[in-house]
Order: sequence, then C-alpha cells, then structure tokens
Amino acid sequence: MKKLMVLFAVLSLGISVVLAAQNPPAPPPAAGAAARGAGAGQRGPQVPPATGPMLDIANKIAEAINKQDAATLTKMLAPDCVYLDEDGHSPAVARWVTALTSGTPPKKIEISGTHGQMYNDTGWVSFNYVVGETFQDKPKNVRGTASIVVKKAANGEWLLQMIHGALYQKVAGLTDGQ
Repeated sequence: MKKLMVLFAVLSLGISVVLAAQNPPAPPPAAGAAARGAGAGQRGPQVPPATGPMLDIANKIAEAINKQDAATLTKMLAPDCVYLDEDGHSPAVARWVTALTSGTPPKKIEISGTHGQMYNDTGWVSFNYVVGETFQDKPKNVRGTASIVVKKAANGEWLLQMIHGALYQKVAGLTDGQ
C-alpha cells in the first residue's frame, strides 16, 4: 500500500509540473495593462504606424487616384490580386481601379491614420480615407478604411495582393457614422 501511495504522489507531482509549464502564470494586472497600452481591453502591442515601403505604397495609391492614373494603379496590382468590397463581395479588381480613377469631376482621396508592417517579402498597410466625389449630381465625401496586403515580386517591386475597402456607415442606435 505504501508503494502505491508513493507512486500516486510521484505521478501527481509530475502531472502538476507538466500542467504548470503549459500554463505560465498571468502577469499582474498593472503590468499587463502597461504592456498592452492605454486602451482598456486591448490585447498585444499597438499596431505601428506605416513607414518605409508600406507608407510609400499608401501614398502612391492616393497619388494615382488623385491624378486619375489608372495605368499606375493597375501596374501596382499582382496578377492574382483580389479586391473585397465593403460587403465582402469580390468583384474584378479592375472595377476598383475604374471606380477610383474615372468620373467627372475627378475623385480626390485623402488618407490618414496609416498603419502597417513589413516582413521579408510580404507586408500590409491600412489607412483611413475620405474620397470626395459626385453622387447624384451632389458632392459627397465617402469615408472608410482600406486594408491592403502586399507581396514583393521577383523584380523587387511591391505588388498589391489583396485590397479591402470598408465604408464608415451609420447604424441607428449603434454607430454615429463618423
């Protein structure tokens, strides 16, 4: 009986050590909050602002739209680029290019709040935008957020791999539409 109790104690201790190693203790609340940043309930570090090539991509997109330069925008697209509109549909990416670079008067885009990260041969950039355009013969400002995944081509150029455009919308009782 003694041997059985010793065996049980050793097994219990071993299992406890394994379980403790798999679940490290959580940091104290103050340290965890400081590591996450000022926002309550956020997890992980803040997303960095876009810099270098990722910021250059966002600015190049805005410049092409403001110049109505469909050729430059098209040249930035990877051959298998996917465009996801605000509803999650995936129309042909040429539709995105045409919608942003045609029309009278020309559309103007302003971008702000850029974020992004670059890895070896991939990266992403996101930004808030305001597109000034004419809708039903009235000037309108369309606001939203764009999220773009890029990959580096064999020639070293960054190409747009996936584009998602989300519109800010007002939902009664839920959002303010800003």
